[in-house]
Amino acid sequence: MSDDDLRWMDRCLELAALARGRTAPNPMVGSVIVRDGALLAEGFHERAGLAHAEVDALRKLAGRAEGATLYVNLEPCCHHGRTPPCTDAILRSGVRRVVIGMIDPNPLVSGKGAAILESAGVELTIGVREPACRELNRAYIARMSERSAPTAQRG
Repeated sequence: MSDDDLRWMDRCLELAALARGRTAPNPMVGSVIVRDGALLAEGFHERAGLAHAEVDALRKLAGRAEGATLYVNLEPCCHHGRTPPCTDAILRSGVRRVVIGMIDPNPLVSGKGAAILESAGVELTIGVREPACRELNRAYIARMSERSAPTAQRG
């Protein structure tokens, strides 16, 4: 993990926080795309039902980011919900490396998004600024924990 990784993840967290109070039940997520140290695009998940942060940033590059590094504070989704999987858009874009702040606790994603990217040859770095990423989305993490807890423990 480099100083650049820390700096760009800090920017992801700033972007994600712009949507505070508007994304529930989804998490707050920001994304930055960089190549050769230069910012190419950035985006964030504005509210539930709209494009996720990764897709928002990639759209600003017409979906193309060959050889770039994509930073995101939460593992990219890999399932169809209101929006298609972010992993698909990332793979189509030509991104070479993805830096992830934390693994998504959602059981539909948890580790699967990272595995899809890695199996396709994308270089991954996971856990950059993880405590800050977890703090930003503590309500989302709590909801996911309740959702995946056995019924007997929910009370």
